[in-house]
Amino acid sequence: AVVSTQSTGIQSVEAEPELTHSDLVGGHRGLKRWKSALWGFVEYPKSSLPARIWATSNILIIVISVINLIWESIPKYRQDTTIRTFFIVDTVCVSYFTLDLVLRLGSTPTLVGFIRNVLNWFDFLAIIPFYVELVVGGNSAGLAAFRILRLFRITRLFKLIRHSSRMMLMMEVVSNCLSELIMLFLTWVMGTLIFGTIMFYVEEGSSSKFKSILHACWWAAVTMTTVGYGDIYPETPLGQTIGSVILFLSMIYIALPMTLIVSKFSSTLASHHEAHQERRRKWKKMPKHKDGRHGLF
Repeated sequence: AVVSTQSTGIQSVEAEPELTHSDLVGGHRGLKRWKSALWGFVEYPKSSLPARIWATSNILIIVISVINLIWESIPKYRQDTTIRTFFIVDTVCVSYFTLDLVLRLGSTPTLVGFIRNVLNWFDFLAIIPFYVELVVGGNSAGLAAFRILRLFRITRLFKLIRHSSRMMLMMEVVSNCLSELIMLFLTWVMGTLIFGTIMFYVEEGSSSKFKSILHACWWAAVTMTTVGYGDIYPETPLGQTIGSVILFLSMIYIALPMTLIVSKFSSTLASHHEAHQERRRKWKKMPKHKDGRHGLF
């Protein structure tokens, strides 16, 4: 079970006791009972055996879909007969994802909460390229816009986040550190522009590998992230000295925010653990119905 956080639109990790099928449908009659049962089926894998099977099959279909996406990019498998096989597999996977999204949308307790949930948008982006391709047709595969749209097929991998409380916890930590990450990014951009410009004028010359400030900024970007591809590099003594200083400062630049993110992760994990224990204590104090289930509804 997961709980949506309205401030970020990202679901937080499990902070309430496991719900059974009777807990979900208890107190409801008629259409509401069926709707609650369906919501428990698609959203709470531990509520019943069918729900667990559905969640397991969801993970399996996601893995098959990603493997199919990667496999069809291999040149020797791009034959007419093989492409048709890839299309059939993709059609089955997208049909399953569409059914899952429709069931979630039709049974959600609150439509606003469903729309604000980021994971549901990932589900939508995972299937929309397939239907656009059907409408536009394969003849438009060479269009740049169409190729960019097909990139969204990889968002199917994000559907796995829904089934991992630790991954959802990481998303929440990133959301909590958003202001720090933005500041880190802006600092990186400023450093890239400053050091790139300095290196361009230091290395300027007919034999220089830094043909423009943009080339120098590319070098500064990969140096500040301690990647260092080695495609371009300073050759003058002054340029190499400045490059060494930049590399040293970059290690400090990367190390400082990492401690903050680790601290945020630890505090978030501890707060969720405390909330989980508190919910369990309240759960045990709830009055029970005659059939033995707790009175959630």
